[in-house]
Amino acid sequence: MKYKVDWFNLATSYLFFGFVYSAVIWVIWNFLFTPFYDLHFSFLQILGIYTIARILFGNSNTNYVSNIYTPKTPDLDKIDDYLKDFQDQLDKEAKEVEDQYRDLDKKD
Repeated sequence: MKYKVDWFNLATSYLFFGFVYSAVIWVIWNFLFTPFYDLHFSFLQILGIYTIARILFGNSNTNYVSNIYTPKTPDLDKIDDYLKDFQDQLDKEAKEVEDQYRDLDKKD
């Protein structure tokens, strides 16, 4: 049940959009809110804040960021196969646990 992860696509999508989103936040903050609150942030500070927020609150174990911006449609058969394999793995593990408990019952 090994699946190939496109690390380059994942890394570039997170890095690219991290820089883009940080730049948008930086521009908005410095040109709209700095005159009112007298707080000026550098781009690197905004990038760090965005990265920390993404780590704490973002979903980092999927590559949904790159899926949003790609014109390719997801392969539903591949997703279905993954879900079936995952369900088979869960069923196998559940059967092993049931067998272990059945063996313990026999010992008593």
